[in-house]
Amino acid sequence: MDDDYDFPLGDQKQYPHFDAPISRRKIRQLLRDFEAGPDRAFYPFFRYEQSWQPYRLEGEPKPERKTREIRYGARRDAYVFAFYRRKLARLYEARLAELGIADCPIAYRQVRKGNGAGKCNIDFAKDAFDEIDRLGDCVAVALDIRKYFERLDHRRIKRVWCDLLDVDELPADHYAVYRNITRYRTVDQREVFRRLGFFGPKFVNGQWIEGFLRPYRDVPKKLCSRQEFEEKICGKGPGAAPSLVVVNPNAYGIPQGAPISDLIANFYLMEFDTVMAAYARERGGTYMRYSDDILLILPGGRTEADAAIAFAIDEIRRHGPELRIKEQKTCVALFRRAGDQLDFEHVPQHPDEPNKNGFEYLGFRYDGRRVYVRDSTISGFYRKVATAANSEAAKLVAANPTRGAADLIGAFDFSLFSQRFARVKRTKLTDDYRSWTFYTYLKRASRTFGSKGDRILRQASGFPDFVRSRVEEAITTRVAKRRAPEPENTA
Repeated sequence: MDDDYDFPLGDQKQYPHFDAPISRRKIRQLLRDFEAGPDRAFYPFFRYEQSWQPYRLEGEPKPERKTREIRYGARRDAYVFAFYRRKLARLYEARLAELGIADCPIAYRQVRKGNGAGKCNIDFAKDAFDEIDRLGDCVAVALDIRKYFERLDHRRIKRVWCDLLDVDELPADHYAVYRNITRYRTVDQREVFRRLGFFGPKFVNGQWIEGFLRPYRDVPKKLCSRQEFEEKICGKGPGAAPSLVVVNPNAYGIPQGAPISDLIANFYLMEFDTVMAAYARERGGTYMRYSDDILLILPGGRTEADAAIAFAIDEIRRHGPELRIKEQKTCVALFRRAGDQLDFEHVPQHPDEPNKNGFEYLGFRYDGRRVYVRDSTISGFYRKVATAANSEAAKLVAANPTRGAADLIGAFDFSLFSQRFARVKRTKLTDDYRSWTFYTYLKRASRTFGSKGDRILRQASGFPDFVRSRVEEAITTRVAKRRAPEPENTA
């Protein structure tokens, strides 16, 4: 059907990669050609590591630095992956309805509220906390699958894929997509930029550092010709540099971030979801899974929690030899009726587990009486503000090489900067979460949880002071570095 080729294409992917941006007409032709004869090669995914230091809230110990490996594909490959995701998603949704578990896997799907609007993590958290309220004397068990995307068994992916299509073997076009998402190739993003001459040593503020040799916005969208790709990236040809391409050597794992990976991560556990949903319903409870986060809410106490954990651990092993529950992240909470309210008790699962003052789920914390945004969510927000403050300070100082810190601080538009994160007019509070600032997110959460969420907005009450202090610190630091002495010429 022609409609199959007219799915939303977002921003048409303007990031630098090995291929050039193409028009919507050419995208549609690309997809038709691929269906007819999937003989084109896929480019390697770009790979880089995102690393950050979680912001330390006052009085808390410094948290461990976090890292996440990011992978993203070339434009044409991304369009193909998205196209086949769309095809399979329709079959997956129909199968969920047939199995009676459409309310269990909740990530990466358009789950609708009663008014037709799509649900987000705020709504899913409310569903969970409402279920705790409904049951009253109950136990909530949260489990985490260790490195989920990296441990998905390829044979099982193929088997479920075939089952959704109702075929014994994948058609050629589906097999090409399957092959390129399982035996995927990657290249280190920074090494690509370095090999192609866009990244390297440069002299800045009196010292040599490594960075982009031209502004990132000026890096071409198509990084190189096909010949340069073969010679400089793949290491082919006489005198070529060593190849940067790394092939997934395992019989398991898919790249998180590819347009089809989220759907695969969902349909991979259809049988698991069916079994776990039946387990919870037989006991009068509820089961939900948000990607690799498993939630069981059951009547009872510690005995029921221990049995549920053992059942889930045993069941997940049936779904791939590499899949494991990360027992260090298992969280158990007891709720008991106390009049018209609930009392909360955290049940540690290992000796080093810190005590918790509420059950945490999808960025929120519930103690049986009130809902709060998780401390780590607040700290993540402060980290983003601090990063943005450093970036804006760097631009301001670079653009005004003769002005002092006090002068620049006085000229900084704190109000405009804060608007990127803080308040917007109530009339602009839409259901499109992509348009939300952090404040509108808090506002939506507070409104969704009603009287139980009346403390949420207070959690960010120190935001204006934090913004000012981080900007002032960043500008002062940048000005001080600008005055560093030039290195001596020893030639």
